Amino acid sequence: MRGAVGVWRGAGRWLLAALVGVAAWAPSFGQAAEYTVGPVPAWVVAGKPGIATAAQRGKSSDGVAYLLSDSQVLAGENERVAYHRLVSTALNASGVESIADIEIPFDPSYQTLVLHSIDIVRNGRVIPKLATARIHVLQREAGLEARIYDGSKTLNVFLDDVRVGDTVDYAYSRIGRNPVFKGRDFGAVALQYGTPVARIRARLLVPQGEKLTLAQRHTATPAVVSEHDGLRDYRWNVADAPALTVEEGAPDWYSPYAEVAWSEFPDWAAVARWAQPLYQPPATLDPALQAQVERIRASAPTAAERMLAALRLVQGEVRYLGIEIGQNSHAPTPPATVFARRFGDCKDKTLLTLTLLQRLGIEAHAALVNTGLRRGIADRLPSPGVFDHVLVQARIGERTWWLDPTRETQLADLAHLYQPDYGLALVVDARSTGLTAMKQPDAPSVARDIHVVLDASAGLDKPVRYTVETVTRGGPAESLRAALSSNSLDDLQKRYLNFYANDYPHIAVAAPMQVRDDKPGNRITTTENYTIADMAKPAADGKGKVADIYTPDIVESLRDPRVTIRNAPLQIAFPVEVSQRTEILLPETWPVKAETTTVADPAFRYERSVKLDGLRLVITQHLQTLTDEVAAADMPRYLANLQRAREQTGYELWWNKPLAGPSVPRASGLDRMNWPVALLALAMLGFFVWLARRVYRYDPPPALDRGNQLVGIGGWLVVLALVLLLRPLVFGSSLIQLVHVMSVDQWTALTTYGGPSYNALWAPLLLFELAAAIAQLVFSVLLLVLFFRCRSSFPRVAMVLLAVALVIQVGDLLLAKLLPTITVNPKDVSQAVGAAVGVALWSGYLWQSERVKSTFVRRHRVDVPPPLPQARRVVAEEPVAVVDEAG
Repeated sequence: MRGAVGVWRGAGRWLLAALVGVAAWAPSFGQAAEYTVGPVPAWVVAGKPGIATAAQRGKSSDGVAYLLSDSQVLAGENERVAYHRLVSTALNASGVESIADIEIPFDPSYQTLVLHSIDIVRNGRVIPKLATARIHVLQREAGLEARIYDGSKTLNVFLDDVRVGDTVDYAYSRIGRNPVFKGRDFGAVALQYGTPVARIRARLLVPQGEKLTLAQRHTATPAVVSEHDGLRDYRWNVADAPALTVEEGAPDWYSPYAEVAWSEFPDWAAVARWAQPLYQPPATLDPALQAQVERIRASAPTAAERMLAALRLVQGEVRYLGIEIGQNSHAPTPPATVFARRFGDCKDKTLLTLTLLQRLGIEAHAALVNTGLRRGIADRLPSPGVFDHVLVQARIGERTWWLDPTRETQLADLAHLYQPDYGLALVVDARSTGLTAMKQPDAPSVARDIHVVLDASAGLDKPVRYTVETVTRGGPAESLRAALSSNSLDDLQKRYLNFYANDYPHIAVAAPMQVRDDKPGNRITTTENYTIADMAKPAADGKGKVADIYTPDIVESLRDPRVTIRNAPLQIAFPVEVSQRTEILLPETWPVKAETTTVADPAFRYERSVKLDGLRLVITQHLQTLTDEVAAADMPRYLANLQRAREQTGYELWWNKPLAGPSVPRASGLDRMNWPVALLALAMLGFFVWLARRVYRYDPPPALDRGNQLVGIGGWLVVLALVLLLRPLVFGSSLIQLVHVMSVDQWTALTTYGGPSYNALWAPLLLFELAAAIAQLVFSVLLLVLFFRCRSSFPRVAMVLLAVALVIQVGDLLLAKLLPTITVNPKDVSQAVGAAVGVALWSGYLWQSERVKSTFVRRHRVDVPPPLPQARRVVAEEPVAVVDEAG
């Protein structure tokens, strides 16, 4: 959607651009000749150029003195003609280049360009150039970089034999009105530019009965009004118009230039009624769109989910490309066409989204906005030309949503869906009577939270580990996501590295950057790992050393503007909220004074606190902008507060004697010992040793095959022996690595509620890993003992312990996946799969191998035959008769 609000800034070529661009808002549809040559219209009133004074020549830019700017517009009922004349003199060679090359843009789809005259005036003599000038019509799509094709063309006139001191005088008209505006006219004419003009003439002719709203901005020059030939004639004449320069960084809604604007739209309600038929969804849908409606209705049970599904469909499957020729400058393309060709501009994508939403039972309307002027549209006359963008206003119950189908696909849930606040919008609805504020009180936060750890525990004069974890939310997260989709992670890493290298020249990447994207929460977490080879440098007095602690992300938001001496207000980024927690792990105790500093300005608020927690120096900073502009009169106060805040961003550690000298105690391992966890580890060790002794006594009978000759440690058992010998080393190394994490400072940072690194799962994960490491170390030693003693229990115990180790490995991965700051790499998963395959293979071997059955036969207890029962003597009390059965 093309904007039609001129902002009269700049100088030299800005004046030329403004003159050839004014009144181009409402032309007539239909292909015509690219340009013609004809006389000046009879209704045009000729005017004489002014004379540039010496002062004006001294203030002229591009070596050009402008003598006349004449703009006359006939806004009739059936035609519109915009006549322009420009007279300028070349003061030097640069001026010759400027005036000898004439450019006149026009749109051949609805405009006819008529050249009236091109003359050179040299020493009072008029030299006609229209017949001999080289004229070319070029198609220059100025909006191609923004993927907008509007079919406009530029008529280029190249004049020969132009000399210093020559005056170029040319005139032309553009004829036509775009029928999309239904015969109603609007526009503006500048009465002041960024360069001096000796005379400015402006004229507007409208039918006498036409209801017209006229507004003059920043000028006291009255209009001379007359009526003749059924027309109302407005004229303005400004002599010696001074130059007005607006400094860089001024907001788009600030325009102090004198101008006259008019509109045949009486109010914003009239503009909304004009736009309503353009954004009326079709009565019936083509099969492709109807199928999408049915798919969304079937897959999304709630209205909110259906709204998100429709938005993502248009954002993701219809790319942004605008063909804005003729009426399509403001009229959208039918939804069926847009969906079939899979591209469209903001108008097209908005109407397509409206069509889907209304078919899904969701109230939705188009909303016209201006992304630059924002709230400044309230100061403009109502007209379609005020707006440069259109989006969707949707309502579910009492809640209003602003949706932009032209944004990159937004996968956030409704609580975190981001939409820039453009200040004011005109909702295209029959009930609209004025502009609507876009601001929503419960809009999701737009912020960055940064956690920096400088691990200098080995010494500030030693290489320092530098870790940066950044959580980005809202709009910045979407921008970062788009950057990651179009650039490699390596490119982003290099950019970040160079950013930090401005403060730390000896910085280097220690590990690849990690990115975790929480799309539903619209949050991206990046983790960067660097090393700084040398932070220490000689102190300024030459008597010691100093290490500077920088916070570049905060400093970047507190920089002075490029132009500080201003007459125009300064636009500042809003809303901006940056929090940074910097932790420096010190090698020894340090004299640090706890302090809190606040810099409060009407435009921003900055807070910093410094405190020492054992050997951990913690610097917390928070910056928040409170408005989007600073008035010129407030700049001294604003700049002074920026300076005050910047002075608080850094921190300096200074020492004038060797670190860890005899008079400065160095922290010992006992000082950093996490005694509760250490005692718990000892308890775990005792338990697992007791359990291992119980397993050691397990004494199953051997699966003995006495006929097998494969006996002893040989074959695959040699490989198994090497594996078993390595296991205690591996688990012992893991236990040593856990010692650093279990130190008081690391454990506290990870498990203290409210800390920047806190997560409720850190404590169970670390304790799980500690118990697993101790258990596997103890039982790996047990396996070695059982193996080399050829115990009958070894095969069964080995199979069980290998399976348990696999379960521990998988459980550790699952727990780690739940933590937002840990990224489970595909390599970790592949290692777990490989371990499962290894467990299966070794278990099968231990169960089936004949060598295993013949080798592991020794029992814990040696079997001793029970003693034979002793003979018992029986004494008979009565004689016993002996019966001879044979006899």
